Amino acid sequence: EMSPLNDHKDELKEIRRLANVQPDEGCFGNAIAGCYAAVISGVLWGLSIMVSLIPLTWLFCVRTLTNYERAVVFRLGKFSSVKEEGMHYLMPFLDTWTVIDLRVQTMDIRGQEMLTKESVTVNVNAVVLYHVNNAKANVMTINKARYATSQLAATAIRSVIGESELDDLLAKREKINARLQRYLDAETDSWGLKVTRVEIKDVTLPKAMQRSMGAQAESERERRAKVIAAEGEVQAAPLLLQAAMQLSKNPASLQLRFLDTLREISAEKNSTVVFPLPLEFLTAFQKRSANIQQESKVPLLTPAMS
Repeated sequence: EMSPLNDHKDELKEIRRLANVQPDEGCFGNAIAGCYAAVISGVLWGLSIMVSLIPLTWLFCVRTLTNYERAVVFRLGKFSSVKEEGMHYLMPFLDTWTVIDLRVQTMDIRGQEMLTKESVTVNVNAVVLYHVNNAKANVMTINKARYATSQLAATAIRSVIGESELDDLLAKREKINARLQRYLDAETDSWGLKVTRVEIKDVTLPKAMQRSMGAQAESERERRAKVIAAEGEVQAAPLLLQAAMQLSKNPASLQLRFLDTLREISAEKNSTVVFPLPLEFLTAFQKRSANIQQESKVPLLTPAMS
C-alpha cells in the first residue's frame, strides 16, 4: 500500500511539471517584453535619424527675398503670413510659400476688329501696365491673374469703343485711355492688382474709309487755304490802295515799280522771257482807236443835183 506521503509527493511533482510548461506560440510573458523593446528601439532609431537630418534641412529651408518680391506663406495648408524682403526660415515639411513679383508688368492686347458707335469697323490693339499691390489677395483670390486681366482688358476695350464715335477715337484718345484705366482698376482691385496705365497703340481703318477720310482732309485743307488767301486780300486791300495813290503822284515811280517786278520775275524763273512794253505806247494806241471811232460817226456829204 502507498502511504499518504507518497500521494502528496506525486501531486507536488505534477504541480511543478505544469508550472514549467511553456506555450508553443504567441507573445506571452518574456516574449511580450521583447516585442515592446523592439518597437521602442525602432522609434528611438527613427527619432535619432530625423534629429540628425534637421541640420541638413536648414540649408533648404532658408530663403531670401529681394526688394521687389513678397512671399505668401501657408502652414499645413492654412495662410500664415506675408514675408517681405530679407532672409526667412521655413519649417520643413510644414510650410510652403508662393513668391509674388511687385514690379510693373506689361501686357499686350492683340488687335481685334470692333464696331464704333456709328457702325464703322476698326482694328484696335492696346497695351496695359499693371503691378501687384496686395500679395495675399493676389494669391488667395484669383488663379492666373495675368490671363484674367488680359481677357477683361479686351472686353473693356470692345465695350468702350462700341460706345465711342470714330472722331473721338482718333482725336480724343487720351479720354478713352483714362476711361479704360478707371474701369480696369476698379475691377481688378479685389484681385490685389493696380492698373497704372492703358494705352491704345494703333487704330487701323478699312481702305475705303482711309480714302474717303483723305479726300475729306484734302478738301478741308483747300477750304482753309482759300479762306486764308481771302483774308489776306481783305487785309492787303487798304495798303494796296495807299500804295496806288502814292505811285500815281509821279509817273516815274510807277515805271520803277514795273522794273522792280521784272527783276523779281527774272530771278525766280530764268526760263521766262519778259518783254517790257511802255505804258505810253499803249496810250497812243488808245488815242488812235478813239479818233477812228469819232470819224466813223461823222456823216458823208454828197453834192447836190442841179
